[in-house]
Amino acid sequence: MSGFIDVHSHVSPLVFPPAPHGGVASRWPCMQCQSSVEGTLLIGETPFRKLDARSWDVARRIEDMDRDEIDVQVLSPMPELLSYWLDTADAMVLCDATNHLIASMVHAAPSRFRGLGLVPLQEPEVAARMVPRLKSDFGLLGVEIGSNINGALLGSSEFDPFWQAAEAEGMAVFVHALHPIAAKGIVPPDPSYTGFALFPVDTGMTAASIIMGGVLDRFPRLRIAFSHGGGTLGAMLGRLQLGWSTTSGFDGKSPTAPADQARRFFYDTNVYDPDYLTYLATRMAPGQVFGGTDYPYLIMQKDPARWVRSLGLPSDVEHSICSGAAGRFLAGAL
Repeated sequence: MSGFIDVHSHVSPLVFPPAPHGGVASRWPCMQCQSSVEGTLLIGETPFRKLDARSWDVARRIEDMDRDEIDVQVLSPMPELLSYWLDTADAMVLCDATNHLIASMVHAAPSRFRGLGLVPLQEPEVAARMVPRLKSDFGLLGVEIGSNINGALLGSSEFDPFWQAAEAEGMAVFVHALHPIAAKGIVPPDPSYTGFALFPVDTGMTAASIIMGGVLDRFPRLRIAFSHGGGTLGAMLGRLQLGWSTTSGFDGKSPTAPADQARRFFYDTNVYDPDYLTYLATRMAPGQVFGGTDYPYLIMQKDPARWVRSLGLPSDVEHSICSGAAGRFLAGAL
């Protein structure tokens, strides 16, 4: 084994709980199975994504991990299951079902998997109360959250109860692009454009909002990671730095300089570009970049361990990307 940790990999159940009531049926996920190893995820009656056994079958995933020299995957929900657009009580049904799936997969192969769960962040107080349950009831190490919560970016103070709970419980937080705000202005929406262009934009927007909102100043022990290498944050940092210095720390909300905050975040390697990954890992956030593939979806980073080792990075940087940063993000639970 190569000592490679993949922190960005998703799961989805083969069988979902039934919709709690008819009013939510049009927004409820279910699988239309072509066989026991493949099917189509429907949202209501609308096809969303073709899936196969890699999304729920432990043995199938481990085959791919062994092929790709990945020692450990950190399992997180398919982002569409985060369910912020549902009433909280309905969302809790999906949260519990998905958290149970992740916990069961970790339990089946504890040497190969770790888990991040989900909470109903559309109601931050409820989400905060659920954070300890992720640890006590499901044995998970953190939580995956969307890049915006029904249009609200994560730097808003309304999410402070969640941040406070995550910090108090020592839970890692992985921010994944979800339903980009910019996509709402596109008519008709283009799924390809949203996935390829707007996911990193939304991730960068929410990272900037966390910086400008002073979240890390209020909750300095938080461990926050961003999917897709932080998206567009790297291109914004100079402008954010200038704005911070000319507005007295964004009108006093953010005492810590943006570049210093960016060095405290974690980022995955899911950028597909060796030059940008080198910049991210050696200049923007040394020691804070870990492996992430977006497994098992179509545009996942293939052969990640060998790809990272082909970049000619210094040995300490390579080791940090392959396993060291993941260990720090998960507080040593590897």
